[in-house]
Amino acid sequence: MDVGRIDELAARATVHRRALHRIPETGLDLPETVRYVRGALEAAGLSPRDCGGGLVADIGGSGPLVAIRADLDALSVAEETGLPFASVHAGAMHACGHDAHAGALLACAERYAASPPDGFMVRLLFQPGEEGRFGARAMIADGCLDGVGAIVGAHVGHLSDELSPGQAGFMPGPMMAAGDMFSGSFIGSGGHGSAPHQALDPIPALAEFVLALQSFRSRAPDQREPFVLSVCELSAGSAFNVIPGEARFGGTARALTPALRALAKDGVGRACAGVAATHGLKHAFDWIDGYPPLVNDAGATARAMDAASRAIGAGNVRELTAPSMGAEDFSYYLAEVPGCFWFLDTQPPGSSYPNHHPRFDVDERFLGRLAIVNMAVAASLADGLR
Repeated sequence: MDVGRIDELAARATVHRRALHRIPETGLDLPETVRYVRGALEAAGLSPRDCGGGLVADIGGSGPLVAIRADLDALSVAEETGLPFASVHAGAMHACGHDAHAGALLACAERYAASPPDGFMVRLLFQPGEEGRFGARAMIADGCLDGVGAIVGAHVGHLSDELSPGQAGFMPGPMMAAGDMFSGSFIGSGGHGSAPHQALDPIPALAEFVLALQSFRSRAPDQREPFVLSVCELSAGSAFNVIPGEARFGGTARALTPALRALAKDGVGRACAGVAATHGLKHAFDWIDGYPPLVNDAGATARAMDAASRAIGAGNVRELTAPSMGAEDFSYYLAEVPGCFWFLDTQPPGSSYPNHHPRFDVDERFLGRLAIVNMAVAASLADGLR
């Protein structure tokens, strides 16, 4: 393990990460963020080009082409960290670590610019819209994978209880779940709270529906398969003595296989329709297919683990046994080319704030590991393409 090189990469990644942390932007249109990344790449002597709302930059002269991806977008979260480089944009925050991903990839870009890859080419992908906006699809549609033979990407935070701070986690096959969404409502007729017999009250139906999904979750799927079904939004009424005419809901389903995704879609829809019919109500139901499961190529993952072990020490690398039920649009890249997505635990000392929390932060000392492992994996994947 080259400690000096890792520390140098960490220092450069930290500079970029803090600059990006101050200017969080959400969605697919990230003008300030893209401007900063473009400037940093050009300052390193590279020639970035626009792609899918983000940027790509190629380095190297010949050989297999391997991509490394970082996401750029932030979340609609009001920051509460109190950091000296906290968000200057009210209501927006890098609460998921994408600033760390991009900062580390810029450190890689500077290193590659000073010492180009030997015998292969690297394409750096800086992607917008990972947080539910399908940014990877936009990048792919704009040609970011043209000529690419393999890809690597990573995520920081505390994403697995199997990892300790500073450890990298890898998993062949399904590593992250699909992130499907559903919403709908029960529609009746309002009335006075003292005379429910004169109204069609949708609130009992809403309560019954939520409980019905708990029974569905515990009975319909094979309990040996990971599956999450959560109702996360409920709304109805505006006064203590008025029965509302409508009660609304929204939630998410997380599964690792197409069969279980289909089972969830059918089961939640039937539960909504059945409860509505039982109560004599009308209903509305909508299902939105989210990101598909993230499935790592087994061969690429084996190469990645070996490369990571050589880069940061075997004691800092683990093969995970349990997938995450979170979703990631890196799954779209892996559906097109072989590759590997991995986790780096960057939990700061004494902190227990998870990704998406308004006080989320990363231990910047580990950003050098993020950069050097991505570079080592890229080189190993290129060897596998020869």
